[in-house]
Amino acid sequence: MSIVIVPTPGTPDGPCRGSCDHRKCHLLREIAHERCAHCGGHLGFGTKITGDPSLHLRCAQAIAARDGAHARDPINEPITSGNPLPGHHSITR
Repeated sequence: MSIVIVPTPGTPDGPCRGSCDHRKCHLLREIAHERCAHCGGHLGFGTKITGDPSLHLRCAQAIAARDGAHARDPINEPITSGNPLPGHHSITR
């Protein structure tokens, strides 16, 4: 299971704070404005995202808990640092 965190605008890896013409910034904003397949809320900046279709990690964990996932199930493992956007499907558009 991969976890994606869309960096907050103005942070080193995040999009520019204001409007710009950078493709990366537009793609990051597009990901942040996608809707969670579970709760329907925007995925947002600085939020852990997983799955395809995309879900907030907290929503995926709630679904797993409801379905009886064990505490050692991968959905409940701590997040390790790494590439914040490992192959997210929206980056290739």
